[in-house]
Amino acid sequence: MIKQYIPYFIFLFLTLIFCTLILTAPLTANLAEKNQKNSIISLVSKLNYNLFQPLCHQKPERSFFAFGHKLAVCARCTGIYLGALILTIIYPLVKNINNNSTPSKYYLIASLIPMALDGGTQFLNFRESFNELRFATGFIAGSVFVFYLIPVFNRLFIRFAGELKLKI
Repeated sequence: MIKQYIPYFIFLFLTLIFCTLILTAPLTANLAEKNQKNSIISLVSKLNYNLFQPLCHQKPERSFFAFGHKLAVCARCTGIYLGALILTIIYPLVKNINNNSTPSKYYLIASLIPMALDGGTQFLNFRESFNELRFATGFIAGSVFVFYLIPVFNRLFIRFAGELKLKI
C-alpha cells in the first residue's frame, strides 16, 4: 500500500529541497557577512547562488530579499518554484497520486499566458513590471506545471523500477 506513494514522496522531497536552497541562500550570505572568519559559510553561500545561476538571471532589482540579501532566484522564478511546491503538497487532494496521464496541453499554455504577457510587455518596453506581479504570474505557471510533472515523474519512476526489477 505505501509503495504506491514512493514516487510522489520522492518528487515532494526533491521539490522541498530545491525550494529550501532558494530560501537558504540569503540566510547563508547573511551568516557569512556576520561571521567573516568562517570561510565555510561563505563557500556554502557562494555555492548556493552558483547552483541557481544557470536557471535564473538573479538580477537584484527583480528579486525578493531576506536577511538583507536577495533570494537565489528572481521573483518570477520564486513564484514558479513555490507554486510547484505548494501544489505538490496539495496534489493528493486534487488528483490520484498514481496518476500517469497529463492534462490537455491547453491548460499549460493558458497558465503561461499571464507570464508571457507580463514578461513580453516589459521586454518590449511597454511598461515596467514589479516583483509581486512577477511572483504571481510565475506562481500560476509553476502550480499548473505540477499536473504535468508528477505524471511524467510517475511514469519514469515505474520504468526505472522495472528496469531494476524492483517490486513497486
